[in-house]
Amino acid sequence: MRQLTSPCQMAAVALTALLLGCGGDGAVAARVEGGTGTINVHLTDAPIDLSTVQSVDVTITGVIVYPAEGSMPDPAPGSPISLMTHPETFNLLSLTGGATTLLASGEVPAGSYSRIRLEVSDAVLTYKDGTTQPLKIEPEKVDVPIAFDVGVDEQSQVTLDFDAGASVKVNETSSEKLILRPVVTPVF
Repeated sequence: MRQLTSPCQMAAVALTALLLGCGGDGAVAARVEGGTGTINVHLTDAPIDLSTVQSVDVTITGVIVYPAEGSMPDPAPGSPISLMTHPETFNLLSLTGGATTLLASGEVPAGSYSRIRLEVSDAVLTYKDGTTQPLKIEPEKVDVPIAFDVGVDEQSQVTLDFDAGASVKVNETSSEKLILRPVVTPVF
C-alpha cells in the first residue's frame, strides 16, 4: 500500500473524510458553497372571542432570525439576521379563519435556524363603538422557538400565530387596565 507523504495529499484526504462524515442531508454543501435562500415569515391569528372589539392593532418594528448553533460558516456563525427594520402595523383580528399576511421576507444564508424574534413597539385595542384603548406591552421582544431550514436558491415559508385572545390581558393591579403579553407560536 502506498503511503501519503505530501502535506497536500494528507489535507485532501482529511477534507474528504470530514465532508463524508457529516452526513448526506445537504446542509454541509450549503455551508461550504456559501449559498443563500429566501425566507418568508407570515403572520396569522387563531380565532378569539373578543365580541366587543373591532381590532387589535400591533406595530412590529423588527423580525430577526437566529441561525442554529454551528450551522453557519465564518465570519459570523450564529449571528442574528434582521428581516424587518421599519415599523408596520397589523390588525390581528383581520388574520383569523386561516388568513395570513406577509410579515417579513429576506435573503439569508442557507442553513438551519432555531428561533425568530418579534419586536413589538405599540399595541391598540379598538372597540366596536370606536373608542380605543392603548395596551401596555410586556415584553416588547418575543422569541419564538422554531426549527427550520433554508436551502440554497430555495424559498422557505414560516407562519407564526400571534394569538390576540391569549395576548390581551386585564391588569387590575395597575393604572393601565389592559396589557399585551404577546403569545406567538409557530404554525406547522
